[in-house]
Amino acid sequence: MREPPGDLADATLRACLGDHYGVFVTQLDFLPLGHDTSAWVYRVRAEDGRVYFLKVRRSVTNEAGLVAPRYLYETGITQIAAPLLTTTGALWAAADDYAFILYPFVAGVTGMAHGMTDQQWRAYGALLHQVHATTVTSALARLMRRDTFTPNGADLLRRLDAHIGAHRFADPAAQALATFWQARRADIHLLLDRAEALGRRLAATEPAFVLCHADIHTNNVLLDDEGRVWFVDWDDTILAPRERDLMFVVGGLRRELVGPREEALFFQGYGATSVNALALAYYRYARAVSDLADEGEPVFFRPDLGPDTRREAVERVTRLFKPGYLVALAFAAGDPAV
Repeated sequence: MREPPGDLADATLRACLGDHYGVFVTQLDFLPLGHDTSAWVYRVRAEDGRVYFLKVRRSVTNEAGLVAPRYLYETGITQIAAPLLTTTGALWAAADDYAFILYPFVAGVTGMAHGMTDQQWRAYGALLHQVHATTVTSALARLMRRDTFTPNGADLLRRLDAHIGAHRFADPAAQALATFWQARRADIHLLLDRAEALGRRLAATEPAFVLCHADIHTNNVLLDDEGRVWFVDWDDTILAPRERDLMFVVGGLRRELVGPREEALFFQGYGATSVNALALAYYRYARAVSDLADEGEPVFFRPDLGPDTRREAVERVTRLFKPGYLVALAFAAGDPAV
């Protein structure tokens, strides 16, 4: 998010951290990062000199997104951004209708912003293999969502399409996106139809499930000051076929981020594996559907958000349709055989 929440005072943040974490704040900086319209992040410096990363959410909608990284960390996969415990042993605290989640601050840059060395691509693969090979306990499995092979955001995408078709818009961002959407409507309908059809076909094959990060593109791969690879932002974690994560490397979200050379380096770390073409195609189409829905919602259905957030959402939707970007990559996947 590009603007902090207007109804959440810094004093509330400071009081919550002191009351629930025993962290007494000397400096609090809002960080204009991320695209989640229900989450905001801050850098926190405490009286003892320690630095923390604070995520504030409207609510915790996927508890496994906190439990799973903490579990991975406690089982020895330490280069995972895992939430710290409150003074009562909880994974988050609540105040003023918000959830507060505190992490150690890992100084560094993302793989997407900085680029990655050959060794870092191998480390990325090795770390993801560790995640996928992790035994999921019955207690964790009960908390985790299981992929149903129905694209996230499909219903929202239909609502957006109907709303855009039935209204005129004075707001500049809404007007710009509505014009673009109308021009791409046939492609948007085709994306949704193919995603749902591929999902039904994949479900019928009953593929094996593993613990997936579910959003492990290189912007969620953090490179610390010593060059080590960390996985951050586990909000979407789910039990699903491994292609749910491998999609970000085999073809990627856009051609400029990952090519055949980077893919080969990744699999040197991950290890040889057979990639299911049907699952890969489904996840690429499903990602296009969810991105369109996620970026359209703040423009048309979130009047509480600021103009910078809305304008950037329009820009991200239009980028999805550029050559070499996600929509083109989805259509290039074709219709693989089971």
